[in-house]
Amino acid sequence: MCGRYAATANPSELVEEFEISFIDDEMAEVATPRFNIAPTDVVPAVVEREKDGEVTRKLVPLTWGLVPSWSKSASGGARLINARMETVTKKPSFRRAAAARRCLLPALGYYEWREEELAGAKKPVKQPYFLTPPSGLMVMAGLYEFWKGPDGWLSTTTIITTEATDEYGWVHDRMPMVVPRDSWDDWLDPHLTDGDAAVAMLTAPLDLGHRKVSREVNKVGTEGPQLVEPVS
Repeated sequence: MCGRYAATANPSELVEEFEISFIDDEMAEVATPRFNIAPTDVVPAVVEREKDGEVTRKLVPLTWGLVPSWSKSASGGARLINARMETVTKKPSFRRAAAARRCLLPALGYYEWREEELAGAKKPVKQPYFLTPPSGLMVMAGLYEFWKGPDGWLSTTTIITTEATDEYGWVHDRMPMVVPRDSWDDWLDPHLTDGDAAVAMLTAPLDLGHRKVSREVNKVGTEGPQLVEPVS
């Protein structure tokens, strides 16, 4: 799974990288670099929406943890932070979004944990590792939904995951899927309504670097660039 990640690019960098023509007013909420994004946090996302026959590419804030439009409450969103690639076009929670509401989730990288022995400890500890591309952004494949509750509209997202490749299975058996640069346009295209065709564009990330990082990141709310620095 992908349960924590870092996103440090500022809106101006994302506008240039993704050729965005509209920035949501609420993007100020997620405009600063963040090194410990957790479920239910608001994250930056790239979407395309059509209105009056015109398609606009937007940078918008989405709450991480998808709430299907038909949900009776938003309380289950934290359980839907990931969508399995193998079933994403079949499960009721995700299939409509896979066909109509796909997004790009730019990241510096993501964290995974494994149990390891620690000298002097009575039991294994959860040791975090940070996985990141050698350069540039990691553009994770996401879906998004709109849910209307008593306090108004809520926009939420989930990250599509796949079985980890042999190279990274030692740290976790799942990993986020990414959208190759040459598929960004097609993935976002609201006119593409075949969810299976869209998901077929995705790949597992390649050539990720990995490093052991501070267990400070284990605590939600801890922030700062020191979280992605290697430790011995």
